[in-house]
Amino acid sequence: MKPRLVPAGNCTGYTFTPVNSPGRPPREPGLGGVAKPPSRRCEIVAALLGAPNVGKTTLFNALTGAKELVANWPGATVEVKYAELRLDGKRVCLVDLPGLYSLSGSGPEEGVARDFILEQKPDVLIVLADATNLERSLYLPLEALEIYDRVIVVLTKIDAAEKAGVKIDLEGLQRSLGVPVVAVSALQGRGLEELKKLILEVAEGRLKPRSRVEPPVPRQLAEVHERLSWLLQRRGVEERLARGLALQLLAGSDWAWRLAERLAGRDAVEEARRIVEGVDPAEAAAAIAAERYNRAAELFRRHVRCPEGGGGEPLAAPRLTRLDMVFLHPVAGPLASLALLFAIFLASYAIAAGSPVDIILEGLGFTRAAELVAEYNLVSLTAAAMDWLAEKAMEAIPHPVLARLIGEGVLSSGYGVGLVVSFLPMVAVFMALVGVLEDSGLVPRIAAGVDRMFRVFGVSGKAVFPALLSFGCNVPAVLSTRIMDTERERRALMYAIPLIPCTARYVVIMSFAYAYFAGAKAALAAFTVYMIAVAAFLITLRLYSRGPLAAQGEEEEEEAEILLELPPLKKPSLRVVWWLTWDKVKHFLVRAGTVILVASILLWLAANYGPAGYLGENGSPADSYAAMIGRLLAPYAKLITGVDDELAWRIGFGLLGGFIAKEVFLDSLAIVAPAAGAEEAEHVEVLASYPLTPWQALALLVAVTLYIPCLATMATIYAETGDKKLPLKVAAYTIALATAAALAVRALGSIAA
Repeated sequence: MKPRLVPAGNCTGYTFTPVNSPGRPPREPGLGGVAKPPSRRCEIVAALLGAPNVGKTTLFNALTGAKELVANWPGATVEVKYAELRLDGKRVCLVDLPGLYSLSGSGPEEGVARDFILEQKPDVLIVLADATNLERSLYLPLEALEIYDRVIVVLTKIDAAEKAGVKIDLEGLQRSLGVPVVAVSALQGRGLEELKKLILEVAEGRLKPRSRVEPPVPRQLAEVHERLSWLLQRRGVEERLARGLALQLLAGSDWAWRLAERLAGRDAVEEARRIVEGVDPAEAAAAIAAERYNRAAELFRRHVRCPEGGGGEPLAAPRLTRLDMVFLHPVAGPLASLALLFAIFLASYAIAAGSPVDIILEGLGFTRAAELVAEYNLVSLTAAAMDWLAEKAMEAIPHPVLARLIGEGVLSSGYGVGLVVSFLPMVAVFMALVGVLEDSGLVPRIAAGVDRMFRVFGVSGKAVFPALLSFGCNVPAVLSTRIMDTERERRALMYAIPLIPCTARYVVIMSFAYAYFAGAKAALAAFTVYMIAVAAFLITLRLYSRGPLAAQGEEEEEEAEILLELPPLKKPSLRVVWWLTWDKVKHFLVRAGTVILVASILLWLAANYGPAGYLGENGSPADSYAAMIGRLLAPYAKLITGVDDELAWRIGFGLLGGFIAKEVFLDSLAIVAPAAGAEEAEHVEVLASYPLTPWQALALLVAVTLYIPCLATMATIYAETGDKKLPLKVAAYTIALATAAALAVRALGSIAA
């Protein structure tokens, strides 16, 4: 479907919104249930409210130093996040509310934000507006001022606006709104100190904002609105909230009726329903929104001066760039997205591991340079550092068993935490490249380009966002399914999300590719596994949303409309890319330092102890507890790989470790590796010691990528649904799918041979 172009009242660019076929609006979230930060720790609570792409979370990070996720699409922040900072000795909790375009919506984001504002009543509400797109982004501040007084309006991206020649009369805008207005550039640090000062002044009552914004009541509804407002005030509702709430009642908002009943009582609601009888809610909502946009336009014309040729008027004919046309094309869009993903894999592999750069140099005759690249790439240097650290630790620890445990089982690049950390550069490079895409504005275009494809597989385009989060970690992706419009879609996603490779499986995939495939073939093998996983994800969505495995007895629901505002393409900020990268790397390191550390120790003990006790350096892992466990899973390992019994039990032990955390699969294989058959392959000696053919390695890698979700993901699925059977069903389904996919790869290998 072609995107609908929406002329934007701004001086610097355009906005366009892809729209699918209209349908039922999103389900209503419940009122309340938003936890306030612990009051004993927060002397002041300030909440950030803003639309997606307005720079809200970037400002949050700049003010607090917290490395929260900065996302360039709506729905990425469904839960309330907060961080603490000190202002003039006061402990301030700054709350990052979900990104939304309007408080009037019925989606989960709007529900969470409304609940926090109306239930928790923050000391300061900081509402953001984009200085480069001020006419449209003033809508949300105007709406917030209709129901809340303690507001500071922050104009973000002021540096970009000034660079484009936009001039904003801040003092005039402040007089018109009646509340403080401050312009900031979070990336440059401009305006942050002034904002901090205003937060304290408003919270402590030294500055008392008095909003001059009145509810945008259409003339034909003025009398009815006045009667509703008077009724609510008579029942104890504060005047400003009563006037704003009366407006929402005219628009037919279910959440407003529930809130009115709670605040004013059932009798008042029944009387209010009699008052609004005869008012068409849809027409009223449209008229109210139009009035609010007219006010934003008037403020824009009065207080904003565009560069010569802009004149402060909306752009009459916004145009798509050539890049937009490619990504939004129904055929070229998905193809371009896949090509871009492959380029990222190839680039991350080249930057972090040196391939295929070394092969290219070798082919050009620069043998010495190729050797240097192969020996001194980021992955090799990190592995060498971990091996050096392991050696020093073993020398420093007098107890021989403890020395081996720490050196081999934890720190060595071939085992334990060291094995995982050795691939930290590759994870960091990959996430940095993804961060560049996100901050440049390309990710929403990719999401918009594949939206039609998601509809084919039975879910709305909102499934794009959990899917994208899954590449970082499946756990937050499962949590983000709350943005879906129906329970059917949400459950379908819970079956499908564990199939998308997270950063942990990225390490496993790249390790296998590095061990069993040479040069560019390694990147191609890794990309192939990712595409198999993505295909499995899409097929699963179809099966569990509208296919034969869909839950029975659910009422058929129309597809909901999806609206995605695409931000202007821009040069990525190094600071934002760093925040994005660090968010993922931090998660990776925390897992390495906790779950994987404990798992590594337990697995090393299992591989070095048996019924006869400690096996010693010369003991055989075949006599260990690990071998006993592995032999139970050996038949399955033989089924999917076709290896002999000696390798099958080792792979079976690895599969068990992978259930704890996917990185632990490598650790498990390393601990019981057939060292006698080890080959020199730089930092993947562990995998290279398993004499697998490329097709066997690919089959095993596909199975490991798709099989049972990690323990944390399983626990999250249960916590989100309260259904004890669902995690078990997901596990059974993914194991069956992984087995079928691995057998298909083996069959293809037999044909190719």
